[in-house]
Amino acid sequence: MTALKAYDRLECTGLWRSGPAMQRREVVVSCGQATLILTDMQNRPLAHWSLAAIDVQTHKEDAATLRPAPGSEESLEISDKPMLEALLKVQKAIDRSRPHPGRLRFILAASSVVLLSFATLIWGPQAMVSYASNVLPEAKRVQLGQGLAERIGQLAGPYCTSPEGIRSAALLMERLAPNAALELRVLPGQRTAPIILPGGKVILFDNMVGQSDDPAVTAGYVASAIATLNASDPLGTYLQEAGPFVSISLITSNELSNRQVNQLAKIALSDQRGPASTLQPPTPPPTPPLPDGAWLGLQAICTPR
Repeated sequence: MTALKAYDRLECTGLWRSGPAMQRREVVVSCGQATLILTDMQNRPLAHWSLAAIDVQTHKEDAATLRPAPGSEESLEISDKPMLEALLKVQKAIDRSRPHPGRLRFILAASSVVLLSFATLIWGPQAMVSYASNVLPEAKRVQLGQGLAERIGQLAGPYCTSPEGIRSAALLMERLAPNAALELRVLPGQRTAPIILPGGKVILFDNMVGQSDDPAVTAGYVASAIATLNASDPLGTYLQEAGPFVSISLITSNELSNRQVNQLAKIALSDQRGPASTLQPPTPPPTPPLPDGAWLGLQAICTPR
């Protein structure tokens, strides 16, 4: 059906060319049901163009070149003002009737943000943080932990990477948490508490591995981090510091922007709370956590030979 009934059977003449090498010929142009119909002067049909696909290139107020689609070699020149006005209005009406999935997604996302912001005011920030942390899928939690670890390495690193030290760190985690997929990394510098990230990543600093002759002291830092992971969610702690809008981003999309990841990484670096946050090292485990050779490798992880 014609997009605008007022223009049904509107007619004019024009100059039609079936290809670049063909001569122009005078035709009759009719605005029919969903198509532009081109006929010769004896009323024999020459072409049917879809109104929805027509490309209108206006040269001046009362003349234009039309093509059945952008890039087509077929063309039609008309100078009838009512026909031009009709074609432009028909195209606008057709465009309005098409679905706009991007616009719908934007409206839904904006509505979600408004509703969640309203929910934050009713429930309180703590409830929003708890919900954001609990609904995040495990795969996304591991992905977020990896992104935070990379950003922390950029801010405070680079990470210590001696091959012997990396192997010893993996062995220590395997002995302290044999049934958990945890990763231990070491940064240069000093700090009083490990950094614990979602997804099972534990970050120590050089003073926690290089300033003692007893591997049990280093193991104590790791054990305290593992205990924290088992008892609480570090992500919830960082989200609480970051404010409700970061939690809303996780709830609505399970994703964080680079700016938000950077914000959480800085919070994790500045947060000194935790079981190892005192000047005294945590209580060491009762058994030797590493063989002597592996312990020497871990001690030297930031000073490779």
